[in-house]
Amino acid sequence: MKEYTGLRYERIGNGKKTIVFVHYFGGDAGSWQWLARRLGKKYSCIMLNLPGFGGTKPLAEPSIYGMAQYINVCIEELKLKDYILCGHSMGGKLVLYAAQIKNANLPKKLMLIAPSPPTIENMSDDERKRMLNHPNRDEAANTVHGATQKKLGKKRLLYAVNSQLRIEEETWKWWLNTGMNNNIAERIKGLDIPTDVIFSHDDPVISTDAIYEEVLPFIPSPSTIALSRVGHLIPMEMPRRLARIIKKLNR
Repeated sequence: MKEYTGLRYERIGNGKKTIVFVHYFGGDAGSWQWLARRLGKKYSCIMLNLPGFGGTKPLAEPSIYGMAQYINVCIEELKLKDYILCGHSMGGKLVLYAAQIKNANLPKKLMLIAPSPPTIENMSDDERKRMLNHPNRDEAANTVHGATQKKLGKKRLLYAVNSQLRIEEETWKWWLNTGMNNNIAERIKGLDIPTDVIFSHDDPVISTDAIYEEVLPFIPSPSTIALSRVGHLIPMEMPRRLARIIKKLNR
């Protein structure tokens, strides 16, 4: 897989079941590659590059609605049916809204991995100010180290740092200043799609309290998988174990 492609989406695997993956803030389609390679025999893994990420053209005015619409347009463009929609962190918030505003051909299931809350993601002013110093390689590395509990291998660490540096500037600022503060909780409350929430008790970015107080109350009858000894970048920190969990949840 090329590290920088500019493609709207990438694919790994040709299995009968399809999962559409939406990346975290700071990542892009390639952030899923280590997980997707472990799922490729059984699943077709479609990994999206959101606008402004991974070299894709940014939205003129980034918004939760615009990002969600983009996800749905990609799904229709690919003519996907009977698919699972999976979002990590920021991607979790976006797939909830994408499913909510979709009128037909809804996903058969949602999977949320360490999701950003549909309410407001808690971030200190100092941390926001630090992250707004972009693109800055040292700060990007600090962000990765601060988000993880397991040591990333050299390739994964380099990818996690470089994917941040590729993000278009206005898109980067939008999420930190606006997107993470947009409250869509009431809007998605009536969403009636089976949903799995996978999170870590040791996540330094999205706390367990945030999951139980700001995520789960707004999802009808979610199933939960609680992990430990892993940080926020679960798909990159423990792709092998996450692949096993996904296979078990979707037999």
